[in-house]
Amino acid sequence: MAKAERLAGTALGGRAVRIEFEGEHIPAREGEPLAAALLANGVGVFSRAVKYHRARGPYCLSGRCSQCLVRVNGEPNVTACTTPVREGMRVERQNAFPSVNHDIFSTIDWMYPRGLDHHSMFAGVPVVEHVVAKVAREMAGLGTLPDAARADGASFASHQTDVLVVGGGAAGLAAARAAAGAGAQVTLVEEQPAPGGRLRSGLALPDAPEGGWVSEQVEALRAAGGHVLFGSFAFGLYREHGTLVPVRAPGRRLVVVKPKAVVIAAGAAEPLPAFGNNDLPGIFAGRALARLVTVDGVLPGKRAVVAGEGPEAAALAALLRGAGCEVVAEVGLRAGAAGHLVKARGRSAVAGAVLADAKGAERKVACDLIAVGGVTSALVDLARHAGAHVAYRDGHFAVVVDADGGTGIPGLFACGEVTGPCTANQAAQAGERAGRAAAAVAGGAR
Repeated sequence: MAKAERLAGTALGGRAVRIEFEGEHIPAREGEPLAAALLANGVGVFSRAVKYHRARGPYCLSGRCSQCLVRVNGEPNVTACTTPVREGMRVERQNAFPSVNHDIFSTIDWMYPRGLDHHSMFAGVPVVEHVVAKVAREMAGLGTLPDAARADGASFASHQTDVLVVGGGAAGLAAARAAAGAGAQVTLVEEQPAPGGRLRSGLALPDAPEGGWVSEQVEALRAAGGHVLFGSFAFGLYREHGTLVPVRAPGRRLVVVKPKAVVIAAGAAEPLPAFGNNDLPGIFAGRALARLVTVDGVLPGKRAVVAGEGPEAAALAALLRGAGCEVVAEVGLRAGAAGHLVKARGRSAVAGAVLADAKGAERKVACDLIAVGGVTSALVDLARHAGAHVAYRDGHFAVVVDADGGTGIPGLFACGEVTGPCTANQAAQAGERAGRAAAAVAGGAR
């Protein structure tokens, strides 16, 4: 296992610790994401896919894509990108035999290049169909059962507030501060371990708040008596008997929040776009890769292709160059552009890419990293669950709102990227309007 170098000059937090990775002790930093620690130690393949046993590596680094599931201390299917490193933790890769690096079941992909429909294979053939079904169940799935039952320690709490803000990016922070400034009691829930959203990436984004803005908003919110829950996920919004929002908080804790008004500023995810071999390890979402470089101090490749459109893709290429990575090409993702990405090349990791020009002429380039920049998808599920209208326009799903972020549902507001693509400053401005409007509704409900 070749060890990768940490980026020089990166301010890494946490004391130096050692963790056990498949019987070998490797260095890490306490509190850093487990995925970053593994990548820094040359681990690129984290698991194998359920059906074809293709190699899998992290992509979104935010707990959404399931590409980095590993076994930690005997518990399967743990997202390595959201799990902080602890001294002595035991980590194993899963869903492979005899090992992730040499999985004999990966021959399925070679044997069935046009796909395998295991539901119809030998269907209706006596005895054989039952044998095939059993084999399919053994080969598929995610890992094996935990080593032991979970220990007790789950807890429940109920929390009342005037305004609940879901999302701690530019829009959510601005909404929370505006609502608190208007005299409302505010609770902010952020799924990631730290606030900032896209502003955490370290990308030099145009039209973004100045440095230090994020910490200023959090400090001002806390000074006004606001509650802040990081690493917490709001997974529902119920309105049958008042508004109830269940939140999964750290430490196996369930918090049921009872707000008078809700501002949804959940932001956007970075989906994996469609191109050939887009599931190879070594392909990363742009904002995720930028955080990996700027926050965790890990550069997972030396030669990169940056694929995407807009200012984020350009900022990503500039950031990679500044970190010492050679950017061999900057291309789009849509056919017909001046240049676009056709497919990734490699067996168990990115070893190159096929690019095409505007006329369709293809060429191959060598690279070990593909960065996808400027591709986002609004996280509309919570708003949709609450009954808000979601529309598809200009290639994006978005929550439909009025000038103040109102959704048409009493007491429910939305702002930022969840309402469509926007710059960070535009998101903050929309957040301020939505926060003030939510505070007015909550004040009227007292």
